[in-house]
Amino acid sequence: MRCCLTWSLVVLVMHLCLPCLRAQQTSSVPLQATDPAEDKQRSPGNMASTYVPLDSWVYPAFERMAALGYVQTGFVGLRPWTRMECARQLMEAEDLGAGEAEPSVQQLYRGLSSEFAHELERLEGSSPNKGVQLESAYTRFTGISGQPLIDGYHFAQTLTSDFGRPYGEGTNWYAGGATRAVAGPFAFYVRAEYQDSAPSPVVPPAAQNAIAQADFTPTAAAGPVTGEARGRLLDAYASVVFKNNQLSFGRQSLWWGPSYSSPLLFSDNPLPIPMLRYDRVKPFKLPWFLGVVGPIRMQFFVGQLSGQQFVKTSTVIGQSGRSLNPQPFINGAKISFKPLPDLEFSLSKTTIFGGPGFPVTWNSFWRSVFSTGEAPGSNDPGDRRAAFDVQYRIPGLRNWLTFYCDAFADDEVFPLAQPNHSVWAPGIYLPKLPHLPKVDFRAEGSVTPERLFPGFFYFNVHYLSGYTNDRQLIGTWTGRQGSGFQVWSTYWISARNKIQASYRGMWVDHSFLQGGWVKDASVLTEFSIRPEISLQASVQYERWSFPLLSTTKMTNLASSVQITYSPTWRRR
Repeated sequence: MRCCLTWSLVVLVMHLCLPCLRAQQTSSVPLQATDPAEDKQRSPGNMASTYVPLDSWVYPAFERMAALGYVQTGFVGLRPWTRMECARQLMEAEDLGAGEAEPSVQQLYRGLSSEFAHELERLEGSSPNKGVQLESAYTRFTGISGQPLIDGYHFAQTLTSDFGRPYGEGTNWYAGGATRAVAGPFAFYVRAEYQDSAPSPVVPPAAQNAIAQADFTPTAAAGPVTGEARGRLLDAYASVVFKNNQLSFGRQSLWWGPSYSSPLLFSDNPLPIPMLRYDRVKPFKLPWFLGVVGPIRMQFFVGQLSGQQFVKTSTVIGQSGRSLNPQPFINGAKISFKPLPDLEFSLSKTTIFGGPGFPVTWNSFWRSVFSTGEAPGSNDPGDRRAAFDVQYRIPGLRNWLTFYCDAFADDEVFPLAQPNHSVWAPGIYLPKLPHLPKVDFRAEGSVTPERLFPGFFYFNVHYLSGYTNDRQLIGTWTGRQGSGFQVWSTYWISARNKIQASYRGMWVDHSFLQGGWVKDASVLTEFSIRPEISLQASVQYERWSFPLLSTTKMTNLASSVQITYSPTWRRR
């Protein structure tokens, strides 16, 4: 058994399910069109739609409804979801009585139904899949008083899971907007913003020397970019769909795991990666006895990284030590199953390949996907990682307690096969508390074991810049040798209005860059001032100690205010 186990399973399922896909494309409501061309256009399986951004209020609302038992075929560990998939889950929630449930559930259902009203019309066959809309326009000010942490690959981050936005001590300003359009089987999405970040302090020479030694590089890698004013495309892509199979090309974000803070394998912590992605956007079932594994969803992508600074070949490390040409590529796949309405589990894998000294050919790509072993020199299959995650609503406490766990293995076959060599991140979610139906509670932890050398996880002896994009870690906030926990409690005023408090603690083993710790507490509020205008504000107090960065304990206070305009009009 080798690292290609997950990939083999993905390919097997794809070959098995293709013959039965046609039988799965039926709408829950009879279509009204009679013209064959219009009938095909109004078939839900042939309607493309854009993905809901990962930082949307929609996901926590859906997750709470699922934990309360009103959504049974939504895949929490495989996001983002398309807008049509969100509408399908709402129709399922309606069938399960969400519209007549307790008041807190009704609020969630009404808020989500309003957000996806147009998609619900299309699913019902009363509206063609055509339209263009300004999704949002926003501006955000983030002020940080005191020195923040910015390098999650070597130390830690003050702000995490924020699409790679740069930040530093002082005032940081972001302004942008998003537009979406659909036309039958085609969909288009653009989210762009202007980023003006404050500079961060220069890393001390002692820390630079230690970083170079830990990474086996001639000089220290430069940390994330700060102190620059720049324009950036975040999620920006074009999609085409055929019978619920959607292909998308452009910059895209992924969230592969059930964790609320950030998944171990793939998160939205870095800048979105330009990629070609295949996505089975609607769950399907295999025929005959194979249907016992329940509804299935899967994704596959291949993209190119940026900001990689060092690659070790047989003759040279990197190119000028700061920039590589060409940049390495990355591919990945994830397949998720729901054998029971209350049980979801997933298998996933990523591989970094290509770059200087490793030409990208069909054979090298094939090896990166299906290789069963190691190979020297230019035949190296790449830097491989695997993950497994599971989520289960506990029997006897179905509407009260959900357990989930994310597991991650670096250069191992499978996390469950090597539990002592894998990172584990368990968590629990209580969608409501006794006598407090509007209050939820969540707790997550993460444990990183010692491996072959300090800082082993997310690192590779060939790709010395590690598992990063645009100098930001692609994985979780605990980094290469950290363990920690985080707790949240949210008071749900309505689907879009809430108040949340959280606390986080992380410890890095002293064997890696002399170790350190970080602790912070934060409060966040989200309110809809008007249906089209929302306000988000947060404040976070943080204490940290990393001896290589400062000989004394440091503190900082980060406050943020964002105003978002989301018009309700659309042009058809």
